[in-house]
Amino acid sequence: MDLNQWVDELFEVFDEDKDGVISRSEFVELIDVLLQDKGIRMCETIFNRFDKNHSNSISKDELKDMVIELAL
Repeated sequence: MDLNQWVDELFEVFDEDKDGVISRSEFVELIDVLLQDKGIRMCETIFNRFDKNHSNSISKDELKDMVIELAL
């Protein structure tokens, strides 16, 4: 599976309300899954870091940047 497919699948699963962005609560779930034991304590910092336009949500492009930096 390539990066774009992985991001698409993550987005499909974690954008629970299907509004095209990852909300803060959806992001918490995503971080918990991606980072497991390391995760929740860092969630606020990570969210703010990748919410580059300060919309209080994570776009697909922002999620892609996060996956590249944190998970690959």
